[in-house]
Amino acid sequence: MTKPINKKIIVLIIIFIIIAAIYMAVNKYVDYSLQSIDPDDSKDYTIEIPSGSSTTNIAKILYDNGIIRNKLVFKYYVRRNGQDSKLKAGIFILRKDMTVDEILHLLIKGGFSSNTINITIVEGLSLEETAKSISEQANLNNEVLINLLNNVDAFTDDFSFLKENSNITSLEGFLFPETYNIYITSNEEDVVRKILKQFDDFYNSQIKEKLRNSSLSFKDIIILSSIIEKEAMLNDERDDVAAVFLNRLDLGWRLESCATVQYALGEWKKRLTFEDLEVDSEYNTYKIFGLPPNAICSPSKSSILAALNPSDVDYLFFLSKGDGTHYFTNNYDDFLDAKDKYIYNEQ
Repeated sequence: MTKPINKKIIVLIIIFIIIAAIYMAVNKYVDYSLQSIDPDDSKDYTIEIPSGSSTTNIAKILYDNGIIRNKLVFKYYVRRNGQDSKLKAGIFILRKDMTVDEILHLLIKGGFSSNTINITIVEGLSLEETAKSISEQANLNNEVLINLLNNVDAFTDDFSFLKENSNITSLEGFLFPETYNIYITSNEEDVVRKILKQFDDFYNSQIKEKLRNSSLSFKDIIILSSIIEKEAMLNDERDDVAAVFLNRLDLGWRLESCATVQYALGEWKKRLTFEDLEVDSEYNTYKIFGLPPNAICSPSKSSILAALNPSDVDYLFFLSKGDGTHYFTNNYDDFLDAKDKYIYNEQ
């Protein structure tokens, strides 16, 4: 006669079967959750992971954007593989046809280096030249950029230098020369705002305080700085060039800057003719008194600081020697002699 099966053994077998079934179901669900949400969706989605985000934060961002199936499974998988500390912040281009492993590969690689580019704004560029440079470097629309750069009102509420100086009607002169790291997904407005933010930081940290000691308004400082930028090649001469123009303004003289004439002509010549100096323009400082209505280029930080803190000299004239340096004097006859030496002897 067969012995009856022990009830305890039966219970244990049932429990084992249930646990095995649960284990298999969980594993199956985990495997399912690690697969792509939509194998047929190859569209790019731009996802930003802020600096300092935890795995929990990252899981929520990915889930809310429809990139992963399950937040808990994502966190479990990351921690099981010891990848918690490897996930990086940045802007990522992700797709719904990517598996969790493919997503993690990009998150570990990092968004900053692989999803950004550097663009450089060179000092001394006009607004149009700056737009062209940005469009070529970042593959953006030049026309859209120019329209944005000519629309001061679109940015007034967001930047101190515009909000506090209502007489600014053009962004000419305020496109801060610098190298900018931008996301490859940045549009034209994103880039313009990043550039204006850089200028705004400089305005708040250095310009405003030094402006108290200047007889010029903020806008006039930038206009003067842009002229200094085009006239002085060497940083150690910018203070002297600034002094010449400020001394002329104090005396009520015309600035007579060749750079402003070049801007009025719309082209940069090696040497201006007497006919060029007669061009009818509010930017021709051989004809008008005072400063032109707006800047003629984007000045460097050095030129702005020179306009705010010029040399303590009585120079009224300066002349290019042809080698990048200038001859400075306060005497007109001396200036004419220098012309004979440095200009007419070249011809």
